Amino acid sequence: MILWDRIKRSLDNGVDTVMKVSQKVSERARIEARVARLMIDKGSLETKMERLNRRLGERVYFLWEQKIRGIMKDQEVVATMREITELREQVTALQLNIQKVSLGEGED
Repeated sequence: MILWDRIKRSLDNGVDTVMKVSQKVSERARIEARVARLMIDKGSLETKMERLNRRLGERVYFLWEQKIRGIMKDQEVVATMREITELREQVTALQLNIQKVSLGEGED
């Protein structure tokens, strides 16, 4: 019976080790999937920000070309700059969230 006990104990230890490793791999895969989703969100926000920057530049150039003074008082320019500021804040918040999630801290 001693040999059988050793085999059973080794098998139990092996199963425990496999369970621990599979739990860690599963947790890491979940974290990586969450980070990937957040990175996609960040990319879409950055794309929106690029479009807004392009629109802002076109509007400022148009106003400059028309020799209009008070470019910073133009409603479209001000609204676009506000949107860009909001998007930058969202990107910063997402970046912090990505860092937290990648460390396993942030769970929403």
